[in-house]
Amino acid sequence: MLSGAAIAALAACATAPDVPTSTEPAPMPPPPPPPVAEPAPIDIDRSAGNFPDEYLELEDEFESLPPTGAGAPVIAASRTAFREASRSATPVQDYLPYIDVAIEQDILVAGNGPALQDRYTRIQIVTLDPDSYDIAGVAGDGRKSKKETRDYDKESRGWLSRTLMGSRNVTRTLIADFDISNPDIKTTKALFSSTFRSDNAKGEAWATNESISVYATPYFKVSPNTMIEGRFRMQLSDERSSSAGANVMNALQTAANLIAPTSALVTFFNAPAMLQASNFLNTQSTSLFGQSITEESTGAFAIKSWTGDPILIIRAELPPAANIKNTQKKEGIGKWVVYLEPPIPSVFTANTYGGNDDAPNFEGVSSADILSFNVGTDLRVYDYIFSRLELSDKITSLNETGDVDTARLICSRISRGLSAVGFTTFDAAAGVWAASESDQFTAAARTALQAPDTCGAMQLWAEMTE
Repeated sequence: MLSGAAIAALAACATAPDVPTSTEPAPMPPPPPPPVAEPAPIDIDRSAGNFPDEYLELEDEFESLPPTGAGAPVIAASRTAFREASRSATPVQDYLPYIDVAIEQDILVAGNGPALQDRYTRIQIVTLDPDSYDIAGVAGDGRKSKKETRDYDKESRGWLSRTLMGSRNVTRTLIADFDISNPDIKTTKALFSSTFRSDNAKGEAWATNESISVYATPYFKVSPNTMIEGRFRMQLSDERSSSAGANVMNALQTAANLIAPTSALVTFFNAPAMLQASNFLNTQSTSLFGQSITEESTGAFAIKSWTGDPILIIRAELPPAANIKNTQKKEGIGKWVVYLEPPIPSVFTANTYGGNDDAPNFEGVSSADILSFNVGTDLRVYDYIFSRLELSDKITSLNETGDVDTARLICSRISRGLSAVGFTTFDAAAGVWAASESDQFTAAARTALQAPDTCGAMQLWAEMTE
């Protein structure tokens, strides 16, 4: 038998690692890469304005590229291709259950049609519901039947319910807001409203209102950087008291008519009234609704050229009056489209020498017609020119001397002033001519002021009236 020391020695030999018979040297690390010789910095004589030959070669390559503006069609083409690819995919579920707004990006990107810059346009909202507003059907057999109509009997409550549960007011309204920059305009329109009031004292009352076609704005001048943002919101309320009005839409429209501008053109002077009207309507709608469910969808775009196709399309649905939170039993109330009116060059005359792109034809337009045009509350073109532009001293000097330089200064100031408040260059030139025909100038001053070489406005007027 082996001793304990022998057994321990055998165990140690069994667990010891194998010792190699020959030791190989470790591989050498790779040699470092050779140093890269950095080129000497190019010394550019900035005072001389000359570039080295390498820079001149790059400059030749850059000159062969199209300018930034010419690259826009390429961007538009890529956008179009991207949208076409995205449309073939599975559509995503809209998160808003009651409002669906679509913007026609192809039209906005392509920019086809007459230019809108230095022209007037306005926003019109028209319903898309041929079953309800078909001319032949209404004129013949009356209003066509619709699959979804308001059921007054279903919304009604019995006397016992009104007595035990108290009063109830259900309000559902679709509102359109537009924010326009350059010029700064804000306007609010109610497109649809349905209310149901029920209490034990007054019984029950229903009111349903819808807009078939409305102008959201008067005419406004389009600038190179004019932007439009349209917001459409659904406001829903189920009040257990009589705090909400029985006819929300009529209340909103009445308030708008009280403080909205009366002029056919948005100017510097009446734009604040439109902002006041919009803010008032928004405040009133909040107070009328109290606790409510509000959905809002926003679309913003720049306008460069006009198209006859709609810019925005809105589809709206309503929950049942019994439960405004029930999105599973919503009912369609209609579709609306937002158009831009065809551009016009003048608000003083509808006549042109050709299409909308041509200059206006002022034949038959008197200076009194132009000077009496309202640009604000109790403010005419005449008042603005001779009271707001501070021309009294210059007019007196021109009447006494007939000086050409003084006439040029007056002409330029009137033209710039009218353009600044919202008139196109055509109407600004017409305003200068109308001012020269007024009783403020003598015959000699009028002759100096109306000369075609006096300023650009009179040159333009001569070209339009020759």
